[in-house]
Amino acid sequence: MPGLDHETREMVLDTLKKYAHDKLPPEYLIQLDHDDEFPTQVLQELYDPQHLGLHLVFIPEEYGGLGGSAYDIYRVSELMASIDLGIATGVLATFLGTDPITVGATPEQKKYWMSKIADEALLVAYGATEPQAGSDLGTLSSKAVPVTENGHVTGKAVPVTENGHVTGYKLTGRKQWISNGGVAQLYTFLANAPGGPSWFIVERDAPGFEKGKQEDKHGIRASNTAALFLEDVYVDADRLVGMVEGQGLAQAQAVFGYTRLMVGAFGLGAGWEALRRAIRYSQERVQGGATLDKKQGYTHKLIVPNAARLEAARSYIEWVAERLDGGEEGLQTEGAVAKYTATEAGNQAAEDAIQALGGYGYVKEYMVE
Repeated sequence: MPGLDHETREMVLDTLKKYAHDKLPPEYLIQLDHDDEFPTQVLQELYDPQHLGLHLVFIPEEYGGLGGSAYDIYRVSELMASIDLGIATGVLATFLGTDPITVGATPEQKKYWMSKIADEALLVAYGATEPQAGSDLGTLSSKAVPVTENGHVTGKAVPVTENGHVTGYKLTGRKQWISNGGVAQLYTFLANAPGGPSWFIVERDAPGFEKGKQEDKHGIRASNTAALFLEDVYVDADRLVGMVEGQGLAQAQAVFGYTRLMVGAFGLGAGWEALRRAIRYSQERVQGGATLDKKQGYTHKLIVPNAARLEAARSYIEWVAERLDGGEEGLQTEGAVAKYTATEAGNQAAEDAIQALGGYGYVKEYMVE
């Protein structure tokens, strides 16, 4: 996968840095976290081609996007996470929500939906997790019941054919912990059809489709997380991703290596930002006649090990990205390892940054907590 050339990638990253500097000062980000508020205006500006068009990095060129590679998306994800994990999650959720379309849709569906997302800068959400079916998607309870030509609802497996034995589906079920759940304009929804788990495309205003309140989370509070409730939500047959039932789990598995890599990049970006704040503090704070960065008991406990762990995680992320961009498929295990090593390193860096700042580390104004 060719991806962006170096000049274009650096332009995207530099533009994003400038936007964050001008529009996302620490005071604003702290207030978002305090208010548990999804920054709708920020996401609109990030997606607006006149500002950044950031969502275009995730969309193939043939559908109006920039066609970013795994490496490009890792770099964007890392930078976004260093700015704010909540805003970064809002961006990544759109990428995740388009995955079933990217890997499983027919050419006609891809052209229509990916072009629509690119042109209209739509927020997208990925509706897989249920209250009793998190990582174990095989236990999902959401149903997709076919509707025949005469409007009669049947539970039998009726093939979708060119002459239209099935006109649509009625979707019923509940989804939990859905990023962008309350704010997206488009949703991919996993449900059990007669032929097996299948993805469906659902628009925000479909009758019978309700969104829950924004969850009051411990962290990443600028990200909208909400439950979804569907009760006999009708979608046309051409909203079945791939036009064949029973492909949903395979389509989900196909991108786990890719999406886990991006979550790993979040750990890398947030961890390094916490560490940078600790380093700056250590260069200013004087104890015992010298700044803390001159004291090995401090740096070799709270700074150096975290830098080593984070850069080791970066090397693994870039190795997996290179393999994905080289055309290897799957890599679910490698993606999981990247996610684990980078997020564990990021969490440890954030924890040590709190300790590195002493009492200040526990105060929201200093942002490492």
